[in-house]
Amino acid sequence: MDNAIGTLDKFHLGVSADGESCVMVFIDEAQRSINCVANYTEFNAFISSLNHAANEMARRRSALGDGEASPRSDTMNIASAAFQLNQDAGYIEGALLGDAGEVIGIRMCPEVACQLTRAMLMSAPAASTC
Repeated sequence: MDNAIGTLDKFHLGVSADGESCVMVFIDEAQRSINCVANYTEFNAFISSLNHAANEMARRRSALGDGEASPRSDTMNIASAAFQLNQDAGYIEGALLGDAGEVIGIRMCPEVACQLTRAMLMSAPAASTC
């Protein structure tokens, strides 16, 4: 097995047509590649691990005075969201993606989704017709 360590040069991500799995391709500067297939749970755990590592890197840079770590807060600026109904479980599942790359997995019953949608619509400013 080749245990060469390289620098990540490219990353590609593809999602299966049924949304059940994704393929991740990591390519280093020498064009060596690793392909990984993951289901939703595995991919979500991978993203959580990346977020944890990024936060740890920022903490260490900050501790060394080597960079400015972003302040931790209880809120996140949402850049994107994707949801779908899990017919088998009867829940709506998906993820929120923050503008800094954070990912939060969401699972809620349809009643909560309705309450959330109503609350967001009621708090949003009126849309312009221009």
